[in-house]
Amino acid sequence: MQIKMCGALALAIAAASSQLAYAADESSKVGSEGPALEQLAQGMQGSTQGQSKGFIEDSTLTLLSRNVAFYRNFKNNNNAAANGGVDTSQNYANEWGQAEMLSFTSGFTQGTLGFGIDAFANGAVRLTGGAGTGGSNVLPGSGSHCDAITGSCQGQDAYGLAGGAVKVRVSETELKAGNLQPNSPVFGYSDLYLMPQHFTGAMLSSNEIVGLALQGGHFTSGNAENSSNQDGNLGTTYGQTKFNRADYIGGDYSFSDTLSGGLHASNYEDVWQQYYADLYHSWALGEETALNTSIAYYKTDDAGDAKAGKINTDAYSMALALVTGAHSFTFAHQRINGSTPFDYLGVETGAGKFNPAGSIWLANSSQFADFNAPGEKSYKLQYDLDASSFGVPGLSFMTRYVKGTGADGSHADAAGAYGFYNDLQDGEEWERDIQVAYVVQDGPAKDLSVTLRQATYRGNSAMNSTNSGADNDEIRIITSYPLDIL
Repeated sequence: MQIKMCGALALAIAAASSQLAYAADESSKVGSEGPALEQLAQGMQGSTQGQSKGFIEDSTLTLLSRNVAFYRNFKNNNNAAANGGVDTSQNYANEWGQAEMLSFTSGFTQGTLGFGIDAFANGAVRLTGGAGTGGSNVLPGSGSHCDAITGSCQGQDAYGLAGGAVKVRVSETELKAGNLQPNSPVFGYSDLYLMPQHFTGAMLSSNEIVGLALQGGHFTSGNAENSSNQDGNLGTTYGQTKFNRADYIGGDYSFSDTLSGGLHASNYEDVWQQYYADLYHSWALGEETALNTSIAYYKTDDAGDAKAGKINTDAYSMALALVTGAHSFTFAHQRINGSTPFDYLGVETGAGKFNPAGSIWLANSSQFADFNAPGEKSYKLQYDLDASSFGVPGLSFMTRYVKGTGADGSHADAAGAYGFYNDLQDGEEWERDIQVAYVVQDGPAKDLSVTLRQATYRGNSAMNSTNSGADNDEIRIITSYPLDIL
C-alpha cells in the first residue's frame, strides 16, 4: 500500500513536471520567446502559486478563544465504568475548561516553488472538573487518573502544546510535513472539545485538474484532543488496537454543479485496509426547494499481521434531505454488514486508551453513538432550521432521532480485538439530539458563537454491556470567539 500510495501521491507533481518539461522542449524548438513558453508563463501566472504575494504578505495570525462546559449524567454506573473509565460510584461527569489557540499560517515565497510554514500554540485551563467529576474528553487525565481508594477522577489544572509544519507549493500542488490536521474519510482529525487533534507526518494535496481534488498522506503519531503528547500512538477507536503507521490516498471530483463523488483508501499497518466511496447529488425542485441525496460506503478488511483479528465489514448509509426555504428535513438509513463493527481511527490519550478521531463519515454517527455495531441497522429523522429567513440571522436549530436495531456480534473473532462483541445479540439503541446555535453578525462581538447541545442516549441491556455505550443524558455548551490579529 505504501509503495502504491507514494507513486500515486507523486502523480500530480509528475504530471505537472512533464507538462513543464514538454513546454520547455517545445519552446527550445522555436526560440526562447516561442509560443509554448508564453503559454507556460501564462499558466503559471494563473495558478495559485503564480498569484502568491509572498511569505509575509499572505500570512495570517489568529487567536481562537474557546470555552467548553460538559455534563454527562450516567444512568448505568457499572457500564459507564467499564466503557468510560470512570468509577462505579461516579454518577456524573462535569468538566469545564477555557482554551486559547494561536495559529500562524504563512504565505508562500514567490517563484515556481513556494515555501512556507504553519505554526500553532495552544493552551487550556480547568475551570471545574474536580475530584469525582472527571471522565469526559474535555481535560487530559480525567479518564485515566482515578484514585482506586476514593474513586475520584479529575483533569489536569492546565495543559498545552505547540507545533508546526513546513510546506512547499508548485502550481496547484502542495506538500506539508509536521504537525497536521488531515481531513479524509479514512484518516481525519477531530475537533469536538476544547482543542483539536493533530497528527505527525506528511500529506500532499493537488488541484491541478479543474474539479478534481487529490490528497494523500503518511502518519506515524498524533495527539488526542485532551492530550499534550504529540507522539501519542495511533490506534483504532473500538478495537483499541495500536499500529505504527497509516497511509491513505483519495480523490473527490465534481462532475457538475449538482453531482460530485469521491474514492479513498487507507492502510493501517498490520490492522486493516479500508476503502471509501461517496456520491452527492442535488435536485432542484423549485426556486427555494431541493432534494439532496448522499450515499457513503466503507469496506474494511484485515491486513498484514491482522493485529485486531479477522475483519470483513461493509458499512453504508444513504440520506435524503428535502430543503425548502429555511427548513430541512432529512431521512437516513445506515447498515453495518459483517461480524465486526465499523471501526475507525483513534489516537492515544494515555494509559493505552484511544480516543475517536474524525474518520467516520456515515450519516447516523451522532453526538454520543455511532450506530456502528456489527449487524446494526439504523434510521434517522432530522430537522434543521435557519432562522435568517425569520429575521434572526446567525440563529440555527437542529433536532434528530436515531434508532438502531439488530446488532449482533456473536460471530466476531473471539481471539481478536472485537471479541467482546460475542455476547451481543439483538442489540438496540436510540439517541435524541437537540442543538441551538447563534453567531453574532456584527458589532464588537462579531463572529462570537454560542452552541448548546443536548443528547439523550438509551440502549437495551445487550447493547449497554458492550463499549457501544451506556445510558446517559449529556449537555455541552461551547462558546468560541475568533480574533484576526494579522
